[in-house]
Amino acid sequence: MKRLFILACILFCSCISVAAQTVKFVQVTDVHLTNNNAVYLKNFVKNINDKYQELDFVVFTGDNIDKAKVQNLELFLDIVKQLKFKTYILVGNHDLYDNQGMTGEFYMHQVRKKFGLYHSSGLNYVIQKGEYIFLTMSGVKEVIPSPNGYYRQGELVWLDKMLTKYSDKKVVILQHFPLLDTKSAGHGLYKKSEYLKTLSSHKNVIAIISGHYHENREEFCDNIYHIVTKNFSNNTYYKFIEIEDGFVYTSLVENNKAEL
Repeated sequence: MKRLFILACILFCSCISVAAQTVKFVQVTDVHLTNNNAVYLKNFVKNINDKYQELDFVVFTGDNIDKAKVQNLELFLDIVKQLKFKTYILVGNHDLYDNQGMTGEFYMHQVRKKFGLYHSSGLNYVIQKGEYIFLTMSGVKEVIPSPNGYYRQGELVWLDKMLTKYSDKKVVILQHFPLLDTKSAGHGLYKKSEYLKTLSSHKNVIAIISGHYHENREEFCDNIYHIVTKNFSNNTYYKFIEIEDGFVYTSLVENNKAEL
């Protein structure tokens, strides 16, 4: 009887271990919220709450608002606060503008007031879900906003430190600016080689998830799955992403607009 009990415990623990290896989340990018299109975001929140019973989180990967103004940020946060799932927020080039008082520090302070203490005080923070680690990157120039991303040395040092710390984990990087090349000279990445050099010294990054290009692209480069998701604004797209046993599965979904 004792052996049967031990065997049952082993099987039960094994099931828990397998279940813990799956992460399901929704990525939304480039909402570009204004007063005129807020109804689309409200409809998205309702549909996500109705459609999914279980999600580990929802993440917004930048350009959440169209113009870097406090009232736009407050409107965005008030709407997405209604999501019943844990919500993480990153910044894009439309979100920050130092001259408007919309610094990264101020932005994340407002986010933390709405969503709690699981956000870092900075733009870079860590999300841990079982055996998976999610790292957030910024790349935004606050003083003179530009569609060209720039991951500064300090941010790359932080990334290197985190990849070293979690060398035994599978890591997914969340950011606004993709590492994939683009034909648009105005939407590239400054000193991309420095970022790639940081990644090359580690073997634990399985995916980089981003937006910014307003198109849907997925490419496998140097053993990393690069996922670029189509913009939410106008067409109200989002991506459902599932990670199981280190494999990443994606589905581009068009939000139901029937109730608009």
